[in-house]
Amino acid sequence: MKSKSISSRKKNELTLNDTEQNTMLGHLVDGTTAYEVAKELRIKLKTLYDYLDLNPKFKDKFNKAQERGIKTLVEKMCVVFNSDVKELTNEELLFLREKQNWLKFVAPRLSSLFVEQTKQEVKQDTTLNIKWESEPDMIDVSEDIVNIPSDNKD
Repeated sequence: MKSKSISSRKKNELTLNDTEQNTMLGHLVDGTTAYEVAKELRIKLKTLYDYLDLNPKFKDKFNKAQERGIKTLVEKMCVVFNSDVKELTNEELLFLREKQNWLKFVAPRLSSLFVEQTKQEVKQDTTLNIKWESEPDMIDVSEDIVNIPSDNKD
């Protein structure tokens, strides 16, 4: 039996036509995760990422779609917070808070729209240099006091 070559390409590599790519991008924009997309395609997540590495133009579109998907998720959370919900169980409320915290964590990392304002630090040189001159321009006052003529006529 002949052993398989390690460097040979696999026969079952992922290939997506334009329609499948656009459908995937649409799902990502709707807030679907890459994991869920891979699950729908019945492939491993690593296979999807390998496909993205082999197709840099599609990878850029994929990343932009993920960023828009984060915006979609944040908008969906805003709708939930703006709705007048009065009958939430404790478990539903807890899950909603966890979702909110997760979005607070992940949104700034995936979308520049949600990056918090950062305080700009200005580097300043705060050192004070003192120089002593070798020959000062000051007058020696002690000599002038001794040589002052007195007006007393004793």
